[in-house]
Amino acid sequence: MKKLTLSVLVIMLLAGIISCAYAEEAPSVFGALTAQAEEAAPAAEEAAPAESANEEFDFLRFAKERVLQDFHPTAKPENAEVQFDEKPFDKGDGITRARVGIYYSGWVRQHSMLIDMDYRKEDRQIKISLIKDTNSMNIVGNRFFKEGEWVSIAAMGWK
Repeated sequence: MKKLTLSVLVIMLLAGIISCAYAEEAPSVFGALTAQAEEAAPAAEEAAPAESANEEFDFLRFAKERVLQDFHPTAKPENAEVQFDEKPFDKGDGITRARVGIYYSGWVRQHSMLIDMDYRKEDRQIKISLIKDTNSMNIVGNRFFKEGEWVSIAAMGWK
C-alpha cells in the first residue's frame, strides 16, 4: 500500500512540474481567448483586405488565421503550415469548395487537421466541415463554426 501511495505522489508531483512549465509558455485557454479577441477585433477591421469583385477568396489564409484559432485557440498560426489537399473548384450554385490541410505544433507533438471549406460568394458565407483532427484536446469548442452551418465572414471581422 505504501508503494502505491508513493507512486501516486510521485506521479502527481511530476504532473505538477509539467503543468507549471506549460503554464509559463501558454496562458490559460480562456485568458488567451479573451486577450486575443480584444486585440484581434480592431486589428482585423484594419488589416483584412477587402475582397474585390474579381478577386478569389483566400482559402489558405482563412484556414490558417481563422479556422485553426477557432478550433484550437492555443495553437500559433504563425508556426502553422497550410496547403490544399484539393484545389478550389466550382461546386455549382455559386459555391466554391476546397479541401485544406493544416499542420501545426501542439504542446507535445505535431498535429494536423483536414477540413472542407465551402465558400458562397454572393452573401460571403463559409461552411467548414472537419474531416480529420489529430488533436483531441478541442476542449473549448468552436466560437464560429458549427458542423454544416453557413457562417457570415463579415460577422467574424473578415473583410
